[in-house]
Amino acid sequence: MEEFDVLVLGGGLAGVSAALRVAELGGSVCLIEKGELGKAGFQRRNALFMENSTTPSMSWEEYGKFLSSETDRHTQSVKEKLNVAGVFVIEGDGRLASSREISVQKNESEHLLLKGKSVILAYGSDSRFSATLPREKGIVISLDEITHLPVLPEKVLVVGGGLFASEAALGLHNRGCKVFLCHEDKELFPQMDEDFNNSVESQLKEKRIKILPGKKLISIYKNGDELEITLETGIKFSVHQIIIASDRLGMEVNSVAKELGVRLGDHNKILVDDTMLTSLPGVYAVGSIAGELTSNTLSQEEGKVAAENAMGKKRLLNREWVPQIARLSPDVAYVGCSMRTAPQQGFHPVEGVFEEDLNSPKNLSPSPTKGKYKVVADKRSRLVVGVQIITGQAADWIPMLLLLIKKGVTVGNLANCPRSEGTEIDALCKAARKCLQALKSP
Repeated sequence: MEEFDVLVLGGGLAGVSAALRVAELGGSVCLIEKGELGKAGFQRRNALFMENSTTPSMSWEEYGKFLSSETDRHTQSVKEKLNVAGVFVIEGDGRLASSREISVQKNESEHLLLKGKSVILAYGSDSRFSATLPREKGIVISLDEITHLPVLPEKVLVVGGGLFASEAALGLHNRGCKVFLCHEDKELFPQMDEDFNNSVESQLKEKRIKILPGKKLISIYKNGDELEITLETGIKFSVHQIIIASDRLGMEVNSVAKELGVRLGDHNKILVDDTMLTSLPGVYAVGSIAGELTSNTLSQEEGKVAAENAMGKKRLLNREWVPQIARLSPDVAYVGCSMRTAPQQGFHPVEGVFEEDLNSPKNLSPSPTKGKYKVVADKRSRLVVGVQIITGQAADWIPMLLLLIKKGVTVGNLANCPRSEGTEIDALCKAARKCLQALKSP
């Protein structure tokens, strides 16, 4: 029996992040994965969004081959990173055997029993379909299945909210589909304030994506090759396909973990605390294993938090301190508190908002979309506690803004920092100036 400090079961983004962090901390770590490292998650995230200027002119078939080659590059890159870090990788079908052991079936004749001081479960989740929208091959499918479609539908309904649903809607639109986006919540991004949700919806509507917030599906009727959709308010329309981009279902192997003492929630989800620890001491769970489609940044952060706690450190996951980025047009990103969540953290929030026309001479985009920047601060301490931005450079700026929040930057610091007129930081400073004015008002 081989022994390690930490065993990681699953080679997706969260599992790889956990394994690399353990190695960084000087621990011995073994990662077990039955498929290709990082493949499923990479293809789900990039099924419609490979960042290459040549892809819009590609046919769907050509794009599929391009995505496959990029996936191969990604998996090879992951292998190299793990190898350089000294992570021991085993290919095989792993199962939790005890709070310190993982049983691995490598092939029909070879079986291993691995032992670790701690175990991190990171083997992902399955697609979940509701009773009113059961899975039907080629008709009602999940995000995972987009890459397997021989052709894209002419008209499609995306069901769900948040990052994955909005990205899927835009990606399908960019490839020539007529898109309806239906979600039961009133807002696409509940973590952001209402004005920013309105801005996101506006940019999608400008692209003729039909947004249907707060709507439940009542019925589906097949009419030839089309699906006649009826929503609860009587709205009717037809599509050729439905794509589910909502909550996930816990894997069947979660039942095995349950027998060992891992507590499960609804839909076979593994329950964890803020250290990513399950109800079974020494066993952690990260990524979509808890039944949610986690973003790149959240998956990586969960993996790091679990790894550090597995190595004896004490660290809690603060989800609000994980930057979230949606690849829209322009990008949307947020980190820290919003005006609606800040009071829950004991803050007395004030905000400053600045909008700029991305159609100005310095921007060549033909879209009439506006850039938008919001700074949220605590009235008593004057510290910046949250930022929301809509801009093409959101992915570059949001990690730096998180660092400023963690370092305790004040609104005055941000408002008066040196910058050049018309730059990205200038727009943020203008939002901070408006926030500073709000702080000074009675």
